[in-house]
Amino acid sequence: MPLLKRYILLLLVLSIAAPASASPEEEITFAISPMASPVSTLSSFSDFIAYLSKKTGKKVVLKQRRKYSDINSLLKSGEAQFAYTCTGAYLSGRNEFGLEVLAVPVINGKTTYNSYLIVNKESDIKDFRQLKGKVFAFTDPMSLSGRIYPAYLLETMNTTPEKFFRKTFYTSSHEKSVESVAYGLADGAAVDSLIFEDMKRMKVPATAMVNIIQISPPYGIPPIVVSPGTDKSIKQIMLSSLLKMKDDPSGKEILKQLQIEKFVLPDPAIYHSAVQMRQAAMLP
Repeated sequence: MPLLKRYILLLLVLSIAAPASASPEEEITFAISPMASPVSTLSSFSDFIAYLSKKTGKKVVLKQRRKYSDINSLLKSGEAQFAYTCTGAYLSGRNEFGLEVLAVPVINGKTTYNSYLIVNKESDIKDFRQLKGKVFAFTDPMSLSGRIYPAYLLETMNTTPEKFFRKTFYTSSHEKSVESVAYGLADGAAVDSLIFEDMKRMKVPATAMVNIIQISPPYGIPPIVVSPGTDKSIKQIMLSSLLKMKDDPSGKEILKQLQIEKFVLPDPAIYHSAVQMRQAAMLP
């Protein structure tokens, strides 16, 4: 056999025998929304992402975005397969492109949370109506607890944020909303009860500088969501990893860091009241 033919044959044999691991490792992108400030979110979730990488056998990559709409854009395009996002963003994504809930966290024995309406502790304001003509901080346009709930209250009063408040602004973080009220940048704000209580547990000074003047009814808790185009086998392996965390020593420790007791299968009924409120507030 001519030398050239023998060389070509050898290359073919080597290419066929090459191990499958030589192909690029498949990545899963997990997006995190600004439920907490970017720094604390990354710190809290780095071990969580590393755990999911180990249990799924896939390289799970963390992506952070400041706005809930940016998280939804990643999920809609398939650039992210999973996300831990807010209830309002989930409902918006469900209506727009079929976003699905994969699992929900259980926190303090519940799969619900509330919106807290807060004012500065030195303020004379005791009622939401007294915020008329004042400065109000929203978290994000899609945030159920940080915008939709107060917007709904104003709708029941036949008014709008633009007419009722002297000025509004967005903080992109529940923590920053609390701090805005504590340090006098806003007269009032609406924040996620889970984030507020976590800040309180960590003795963040700003929490001692505000008063809660109103608590919303309970709404379905912020979920883990999955892009509708995600491969079923990937969805199943991620779901299995999340549900089994509570029974795994390392998983249990990570859940403890996140102040989560466990992940469970979603009950669609817990989101009905949030859907009704969004509709009453005339949101798509």
